[in-house]
Amino acid sequence: MAVPYTLGLHEIAADTYAYLQPNGSWGLSNAGLIVSDGEALLVDTLFTVPQTRELLAAIARALPGATIGTLVNSHSDGDHWWGNQLLPDATVIASEAAAIDMGRDHLHELLADPGDLPLPRVVQDMRRAFDFTGIAPTLPNRTFSGELDVAVGRRTVRLIEVGPAHTWGDVLVHVPDAGVLFAGDILFVGGHPVIHSGPVERWIAACDLILGLDVETIVPGHGPVVGKPEVRTFRGYLERVRDHAGRAHRAGIPVLRAAQEMDLDGFEDWGDRERLLLNIGAVYRELNGDGTPGEEELLVRLDEFTVEAPRLAPRPAAEIAALAGRLEGPAARLLADGAGPLAGRPVLNVLATIGHHPDLLVALAPLLAQLNQGLLPFRERELAVLRTAHRTGSAYEWEHHARLGAAAGLAGPEIARVQDGPEHPDWSEADRALLRAVDELHDGHALAPDTWQALIERHSEAQMLELMALVGTYGMVAGILNSCRVPLDGWLAGAEA
Repeated sequence: MAVPYTLGLHEIAADTYAYLQPNGSWGLSNAGLIVSDGEALLVDTLFTVPQTRELLAAIARALPGATIGTLVNSHSDGDHWWGNQLLPDATVIASEAAAIDMGRDHLHELLADPGDLPLPRVVQDMRRAFDFTGIAPTLPNRTFSGELDVAVGRRTVRLIEVGPAHTWGDVLVHVPDAGVLFAGDILFVGGHPVIHSGPVERWIAACDLILGLDVETIVPGHGPVVGKPEVRTFRGYLERVRDHAGRAHRAGIPVLRAAQEMDLDGFEDWGDRERLLLNIGAVYRELNGDGTPGEEELLVRLDEFTVEAPRLAPRPAAEIAALAGRLEGPAARLLADGAGPLAGRPVLNVLATIGHHPDLLVALAPLLAQLNQGLLPFRERELAVLRTAHRTGSAYEWEHHARLGAAAGLAGPEIARVQDGPEHPDWSEADRALLRAVDELHDGHALAPDTWQALIERHSEAQMLELMALVGTYGMVAGILNSCRVPLDGWLAGAEA
């Protein structure tokens, strides 16, 4: 069964579901749901409370009669269990090894408030993209080692411990009657994994176990739903990491250089390439046998390995400013010295990137100026753009419009709960309709009748058209930002006053 890789809940077999979070990068993990006779077992919660609320809301909409009585955490990484608190009455199951690691975990506190601690770029990006406030760690109340069968209504779900591999306590969730496997982070698709604990041979053995199971549909911890061919490809990646790191270690090559020199033929399009440093380092750690190089030491060095270069470097500000003569009013100022809240700021990196196609930039700038000084109230406009930024995974848009949203009167808690979507109980009916409109335009490119009616009662026809154009335009811009890897503007990242 072909499963589209889109955000949300997807039925992948009878009464068996995957909740997917593209693009599967840092913090964008998958979850699963198995249902029978009104009972449900959830495989993993998500990185943050807002993300998990959105997951549970999607389940409630699709399966209003299902009660989640059991939650299985596949391992101890926070993006698979930090939302546990939203299921206070569930039996929470994990391997004994994972539960020990979870009990020691305080990373969410650091992410919420790092103080003056220097953080690598990928961690800074996560802090911009996710809301780590309000996490109250909720640990498993049932543990096991080896294997465990769990009843869900009339169905049996098989839990198989395969760690240490990715982490100390990895668990596979096998649904025999559906031919489905929820692999947790034993499988990444389309992106480099992270070897936290190893040994890598145990991870390769876990892939062999998966290949021997009677399953056709496999949900990775990150990435799209796949079958066994992708598991074989992933196994080959682990073997290449093992072999390359072994050769480099024997040759006395430093870990950073070894990671930079690894042959990525066949894997060159995989995301999160910086994780290679952690993976080569994990094999070195095994071979050294003395705990070095430690994972924390390698995390600090991630920026040395790769600061992902933009695919199109922003053009110099002077070249963009020269295009302003082809425009007038706010559009011209946008390309010269900024307009509105951005007055006096350097030309935005997103505009300087689109400037590789001058005619396109000159055509687009008036539309952006119109949308940002148009008929919609400032607060509503920023609320819609923030939700668009969240749904498209654009950290650049989020960072810019979180600040603009604050200037428009959105309070900090309101900005934080944008990630919750329209189901959060604290939204007004007007805000809820606006957020629902963004989601509907994102998912199906059309407003539902109820949403249209709720909006048209408060907005003119011109404002309705502007809202639809706003969401579409910022969705398009997010595609440019994400694909071209446009860097955050220096002044916004704190490089300038």
